[in-house]
Amino acid sequence: MLQKSLKIFRYLMLIFAIVLVAMVLFSPYSRTEVGIKKVAHTISIDAPVEVVFDYLGSSANAARWSVFVDHITTLNDSIVPDGAVGSVRRCFVHSDENGTQWDEEIVELIPYEKRRLTIFNMQDFPLTADHLVTEQLYRKTAEDQCELTFTVFYDVENPGLASHLKLYFAAYRIESIFKQNMENIKRNVEALSER
Repeated sequence: MLQKSLKIFRYLMLIFAIVLVAMVLFSPYSRTEVGIKKVAHTISIDAPVEVVFDYLGSSANAARWSVFVDHITTLNDSIVPDGAVGSVRRCFVHSDENGTQWDEEIVELIPYEKRRLTIFNMQDFPLTADHLVTEQLYRKTAEDQCELTFTVFYDVENPGLASHLKLYFAAYRIESIFKQNMENIKRNVEALSER
């Protein structure tokens, strides 16, 4: 009986190890063409790049497009305009502002090309990580069309194995959220552009 239980336990451990390896191998968290590991998702939008960039620069619009964030509150808009470098904002998952939340600071901005935000003060997440960065990348593809890419990655060269593993597994959820958010952004911005 003990031998049979040990054999079953070994098979279960082997299956568990195979599943973990497969999740890492097929994770959306992978190396890009420049060798940085990122989670990234891109969408084509039938609207001028300027409209998309300005729309995402307003924290108030997050409630209209995010499937994860209920709302974003700017923390220093009396000093730094919302969407500008140095702008700090708090992202709330719940309308009552309890539970899951985090802060972001815009640390780099190239108009109509890129907005980079650092993520910190993560609260009430099953997994947290330091040194996370998210980017909004904009590429004009035609006069009234652009590509929008969202990314998440570490801003340190080697965040460590534990941090990499966290992002390998979280990447599935992150990519799903990116995809849904970007579909909403596309729909909202294209409707704005038609006016």
